[in-house]
Amino acid sequence: MRAISPPAEPESADAAEDAALRILRGAGQSSASLQRKLERRGYSADAAVEAVRRCTALGYVDDASMAASVAARHRRAGHGRARVAADLRSKGMAPGLITEALAGQDGGEEAAALAVAQQLWERAGASGTRDRRARMRVAGALQRRGFSSSLVARVLRGLS
Repeated sequence: MRAISPPAEPESADAAEDAALRILRGAGQSSASLQRKLERRGYSADAAVEAVRRCTALGYVDDASMAASVAARHRRAGHGRARVAADLRSKGMAPGLITEALAGQDGGEEAAALAVAQQLWERAGASGTRDRRARMRVAGALQRRGFSSSLVARVLRGLS
């Protein structure tokens, strides 16, 4: 990782905004992660907050749409609610936005878990319902994907 030289004007909101726009060119950011990155680059907390506020006002930072996008990506990848929530928390999303993003995931979580479990079960080549080790591997994989243990237990009963 390359060393980042301290900014010439660490108190300047204009300079922090320029840096924020460069950061946003690379990938979308939540307001919290953008502020953290600006402060790590040497801008004062006040300058970083003001730069994030400006970027939000211009529409470059939208935490709600980012949370929905991240949740949808995880849903497509077959991840559970716990994994989605953890990723959103790591991005600095507000608890209300996390709850909103997870609300859209309620209906299809069991179907997603069953589909993932079925793929893993077939890949393991487990021949009978008594193959305990294969069931344990599938259960572990589902839990690592963020599915709750009660959902994993229900899904395992549905494996054929």
